[in-house]
Amino acid sequence: MKLSINQMRAVEAVVRTGSFSAAAKELGISQPSVSNHLSALEKHYRTQLVHRNGRQAEATETCREILSRIRSVLAMTDEIEHALEGRRRMQAGSLRLGYSTYQFAMPILSTFMTKFPDVEIEARAMASYDLLPLLEDGKFDVVFITAKEPPQGLHVQKIRTEPIVVVVPEGHPLSERQTASWKDLANYPLVQRENSSGTRRVFEKAALNAGVRLNTVLALGSWGAIVSTINAGMGIGVAMAGEVLPSNNLIPIPIDDEALNVSHYLACLPEMQHVSAIRAMFDAVHALQ
Repeated sequence: MKLSINQMRAVEAVVRTGSFSAAAKELGISQPSVSNHLSALEKHYRTQLVHRNGRQAEATETCREILSRIRSVLAMTDEIEHALEGRRRMQAGSLRLGYSTYQFAMPILSTFMTKFPDVEIEARAMASYDLLPLLEDGKFDVVFITAKEPPQGLHVQKIRTEPIVVVVPEGHPLSERQTASWKDLANYPLVQRENSSGTRRVFEKAALNAGVRLNTVLALGSWGAIVSTINAGMGIGVAMAGEVLPSNNLIPIPIDDEALNVSHYLACLPEMQHVSAIRAMFDAVHALQ
């Protein structure tokens, strides 16, 4: 028996959706057909690929070891099919994208969509360290993330490096200052992103190294919520300098720490970097640099 594309599609769909019925619905085949694909593979190679627990299914360790290669083969198979159907120039298709900072991601996404208007984009905003596991699990094709250093084991392109600043409303005691010290920051309530934010992780590690105890009173999931909270006088914010827009009516104050900066990256799995839509997204980054 030769390993077939349909069998690999069945394995990938079952693991990603977590059930045989959901995989069957997505693939447009019957549930017994999905089960037969899996059973034939497991019988032939004498190894279990999926744990079956009632209606739930999850990958075994063996399956996890080969899953990224299966996804790479399927992605390249789709590329071949699209080319044979006359879509070599990406006149159609889809791209699943995650981003942590819309101010940096949207100009790149706009460039991509202008060039490829018929590609369907599914985009979701999440904190950087929530995006990374989903990328590795195949839920996203590419992600825009914030980190001190490029993540290991991924194909990445640096987009920009930004200083981390504190953000205050007009009239705040820090608003007339050229810089703020770590000692200054210890005296104010802080509004930050969630714990899985790349900016927050870098900021809090730097504060720990400086021996400063921070007073974070709110952790919010979006920049818009942080802006509203700061303007309401509930605390001062922490952000990358480039996140702060004139329309926010806020003042960014540099922190007196030359090493306090963070970078923004576009990332994908290494085996996926040659897929046309993903490669085109990386090209959009180059076009804006």
